[in-house]
Amino acid sequence: MYPLVSILIPNYNKAPYLRQTLDSVLSQTYPNWECIIVDDHSTENSWEILKKYALIDTRIKIFKRPENRKKGGNAARNYAFELSQGEYINWLDSDDIPDKMMLELKLEAFGHSRVSQDFVIGGVKKFKNEISEASDFSQLDYDRLDSDLALDYVKGVFWFQTAQPLFRKSYLEKFNKLFDEELLKGQEAEFFTRILLSNPKFIFKHESIIFWRMSEDSKTLSYWGASFPQKYLVSYLSYKTIFLNFLNHRKELEEPVVVFFRNVFNDMLLFLPFNSSEFWDLLHFGTIHNLFKGRFQGAKILGIRILKTAKLI
Repeated sequence: MYPLVSILIPNYNKAPYLRQTLDSVLSQTYPNWECIIVDDHSTENSWEILKKYALIDTRIKIFKRPENRKKGGNAARNYAFELSQGEYINWLDSDDIPDKMMLELKLEAFGHSRVSQDFVIGGVKKFKNEISEASDFSQLDYDRLDSDLALDYVKGVFWFQTAQPLFRKSYLEKFNKLFDEELLKGQEAEFFTRILLSNPKFIFKHESIIFWRMSEDSKTLSYWGASFPQKYLVSYLSYKTIFLNFLNHRKELEEPVVVFFRNVFNDMLLFLPFNSSEFWDLLHFGTIHNLFKGRFQGAKILGIRILKTAKLI
C-alpha cells in the first residue's frame, strides 16, 4: 500500500546545512522512505553529522563515494541510485529543504493520474537564509510551453531543479547512464534534456514544494557570476554532449534547434581561451557539424583571435 521511496542525497562539505535538510526528510508526512546519502569525502565535519542521523533513524543510510569512482556529485548521485531499493526515486541536494508533504503530494499525483506517468514534477521556491523569505521563479511559465520541451529546457524557458521530479525507478532503469560523470558543469541539464528527448509521460504537482537554497557559496550563483571565458570552459562539454543527444534522438534537426546551438557555439568560439583544448575542439566539432554562422565563420573567428593574440588588432 505504501511503496518505498528512495531519497538520494550527494554531499560534499555542506555541514552548515545538513541538519536542516535531514530534519526536513525526517518530517515527511509520507512514512515509507529510505534516505541514502553518499558523502564525497568531505573535509569538514559532515561525516560526523551523518553518523549521528543514521543512529537517530535506520531509514537514513550513509555511504562514502568509492575510491574507484570519479570525485563529484555525479558519481555520488549515480552510486546512491545503485544502492537504492525504492520503487520511486527522488534526488535531493544536501542543502535543499523539502516541504513536509513533498513526497505525499507527488505520490498522490501518480495515483490520481489516469495515465501511467514516468515522473511527477513538483514545485520549487528559492531562498537564501530563511524559508519564510522564499520566493517563486517568476520566469517559469509551465502553461506556455512549446511543443519541443527538450529545446525549451536547454534554452532555459522550461526547466526543473534536481529535486523536483519523483521518478519511477523502472523508468530510470531504461537509460544506459544517468548523470554523466565526465561533466564538470551542466550534468543535470544534460541528463534531463536526454530524458525529455525520450518523450516521457509526466505531470506537474506544483503544491509539492522543494526549497532551493541559493547561498553565497552556491555553485549556481558562482557560475552566473563568472566571466564568459570561465563559464564556457566548464560548460562546453555539456553543451557538446547535449547537441549530440539531439542528433542521436532525431533523424534531422529542426531549424530552431540548429539556430540555438549555432548561437551558443559561435559565442563560445569568440570567448573560450585561445590556448584552451576546448577552443580547438570546438573549432573542429563546429566545422564538421556546420555549427558556425556562415560557411567560413569558424575560420574568420580563428583569424580574428590570432590577430588579437598577436595584438595586431
